[in-house]
Amino acid sequence: MELGGGGGGGGESAAKRARLSSGDADSSAAAGEDRLSALPDDVVIFILLHLSTRAAARTSVLSRHWRRIWALVPAFHFPKVRRPHWLRDFLDAREAPVRDLVVIAHGATGESMGVWLPAAARRVTGDLSLVNCFPPYGAKKEEESAQRGSFEFPCFEKATAIHFLLGFHGLAVPPTGVFTRLSTIYLGRVWFHGPGDLGDAVSSPRCPCLQRLGVDGAHGLGGLSIHSESMLQLELKNVRSLSQLTIVAPALKELTLEFCFAKSGPVANITAPLLANLVWNDVYDPSSVSLGKMEHLRLLGTYSCFVYQYSHFMRNQSCVSFLQRFEGIDTLLLTLVYPLDTKYYRYYMMEDIAYTSGHAFGASVLFHVLRLCNGIRRLMLQFVASDSKAQTVCSRDCMCDQPADWETKELLLNHLEEVEIDGLRGSEQEFAFVKRVFNWVTKLKEMTVTFHFSISEIKAKELYKVFQIFSRPEVCMKFYVYRNCSKVLYAPED
Repeated sequence: MELGGGGGGGGESAAKRARLSSGDADSSAAAGEDRLSALPDDVVIFILLHLSTRAAARTSVLSRHWRRIWALVPAFHFPKVRRPHWLRDFLDAREAPVRDLVVIAHGATGESMGVWLPAAARRVTGDLSLVNCFPPYGAKKEEESAQRGSFEFPCFEKATAIHFLLGFHGLAVPPTGVFTRLSTIYLGRVWFHGPGDLGDAVSSPRCPCLQRLGVDGAHGLGGLSIHSESMLQLELKNVRSLSQLTIVAPALKELTLEFCFAKSGPVANITAPLLANLVWNDVYDPSSVSLGKMEHLRLLGTYSCFVYQYSHFMRNQSCVSFLQRFEGIDTLLLTLVYPLDTKYYRYYMMEDIAYTSGHAFGASVLFHVLRLCNGIRRLMLQFVASDSKAQTVCSRDCMCDQPADWETKELLLNHLEEVEIDGLRGSEQEFAFVKRVFNWVTKLKEMTVTFHFSISEIKAKELYKVFQIFSRPEVCMKFYVYRNCSKVLYAPED
């Protein structure tokens, strides 16, 4: 059987199939009792679910009983679909519903995906995942993908979750219809087309059970207005043409917005009184962004601070304005972006936030940010550098020699109990700041440090020992390193 792609075969396999399928009763009598076929149907289905879709399909040649059982399998994974019409016919021919369906396409056109998706909408009662492996690189490639055609997003009345990664193919949202059971929608690398409106489709009248919505990498979504009574989690990332956003979600608990207003000033109106986690990694302008009352907010993530580039001076001001909007934050998530090559950068200072230059990471920026959020209990700090080569020794004319008042001023963080640092390279300024943190806090209980992936075993051991020197006995220290692309707990050998 060919599963939408290349089938197995060969004379030897054909002969085996012929021997197995010739006369079920006679074969069973000759070979002895068929104990597998005697198993209850649910046990046989359980066995088939642990096989690949291709292997499970091939069991249909064993006997008529197995052919019937194969038709009852509720989950399918097609790693390479070459014939969309075959997949459509396969889904339409099934009497039993499909609980889970995973389809991997390779450079599929919008027209080909539109062939079988309506059949999937009729059959899938659980999760549907579609990945189109057509990797575009750059705006030109994305536009070329969009020109390969679009297809209409069917109205899934039975499915509970949909995950589409489309390779920037055009997607037309249906203007009518109710997604009765959908609780999760993820749309990645998509180019939206009319006539329907995404906000209308995912709002409560048409999507009454939706709890999680994610859009990552999208064009053609200039405005988005969502009114949902059920939504709990919303993520909008790299929605590149977004100019206006309205969210009315009384049950919403988590909201993430990243790099959506890059080409225009932010115009947003957010009503989410129960929001607990807010990551606003985007431009913020208090004159055009209304966030309403968020009395339950505990975790706050803000725009990445660029601690050296003078071209991002206004970006840091946006970060400060955003932080000043909130009080009573429990957890602060902050990313500091800095170059290690500083010969083209200059020293900047503004009233609310230091804007420094130097080869390390400009700890004065963080000092002033923490001064605005001195009631936090947990600090999550990520260092991101534009060069993977660590520079740990100041040059003779380094701008680090500029006045750094954060090194002498006192800052009391009386509530801070947990600190997480990710991407530590071990520069002098990084350690100078970490050392100061131990002086600023009075109730620190735990510090977790994840070294940058480029850190060697020797360097990791050296940094580990330095931390032990200025840490305190009551502070639980945990260290992580990257080994074979995986983060593992670090415990140096003596």
